[in-house]
Amino acid sequence: MSELAIGKELANGMYFGESPRYRDGLLYVSDMIGRKIYTIDVSSGTKQVFVEVENQPNGMCFHPDGSLVYSSMFDAKLYRLKDGKSTLYADMSHVMTGYCGDMVIDKSGRVYLDDTGARVLHGETPRPGRVLIVETDGTVKVAADDIVFPNAIFISNDGKYLYVAETFRYGLLRYDVEADGQLSNRQDFWSPTVLPGVKKEDMVANMIGIDGGCMDAEGGIWLSMLGYEEFVRLDPQGNVTHRIKAHGHATACTLGGDDGKTLYLVINKVPADENLFKAMVGKRTTCTITTASVEVGRGEARP
Repeated sequence: MSELAIGKELANGMYFGESPRYRDGLLYVSDMIGRKIYTIDVSSGTKQVFVEVENQPNGMCFHPDGSLVYSSMFDAKLYRLKDGKSTLYADMSHVMTGYCGDMVIDKSGRVYLDDTGARVLHGETPRPGRVLIVETDGTVKVAADDIVFPNAIFISNDGKYLYVAETFRYGLLRYDVEADGQLSNRQDFWSPTVLPGVKKEDMVANMIGIDGGCMDAEGGIWLSMLGYEEFVRLDPQGNVTHRIKAHGHATACTLGGDDGKTLYLVINKVPADENLFKAMVGKRTTCTITTASVEVGRGEARP
């Protein structure tokens, strides 16, 4: 197991960053609590407001047509931003039981979206949520259920598997993706209990769950381990190969840069001994974006 050095700070000045996406020299980041999506020039660190989202942005992903599809958490909607104009992409308010969480779009344009199952920023206790599918015709379906606060959703390089984290059941699930996009064959792929010093009681007490994640060209999986304050890489069999110390809540990550070998790290700091969700609502969290150089770059995995 190798420990990688964290790089320079790229940007700051956000409340709570989520869902980083890299494209053409820019890093796109949702500031959930700040109600904005920013672009960050990865060469200069210059940060600009890309779009304001009144009901809080969270997951977002680039559509095959080049537009950005982003979520609006509190009103359970997706919007598409293209040519400087946002339009409604899908309304899931009739299906959603929690918030719009993380999301991924497959090569055909089909959206897979986390339904968190509980409105934790409104005082609800975490409970099972689902993965929703928004088909290319706008139809919304439940693809998978009984996932306790789904997060970190991504599709493998070959398109055969979809991975989704259970933040509050403290593990990573894997599903087979059928030809029609439906999910089957649920498997428990990985648990943080294999990390040094982690016991089941530690995971609950210290919020050692998975928040964000991405996959590299070799099928390696980078996971953001919230209260463990590390980003860890798994090989395709689930063995931990690399670790990066975060010095704050490891929230989300994505690969990018000119050669695809820069790992962009979203780190959110929470006041000591304060509940994460109460701190978020009270705007007492702060976000920084940093980088790390990795050996294996971006592949064909989505997002």
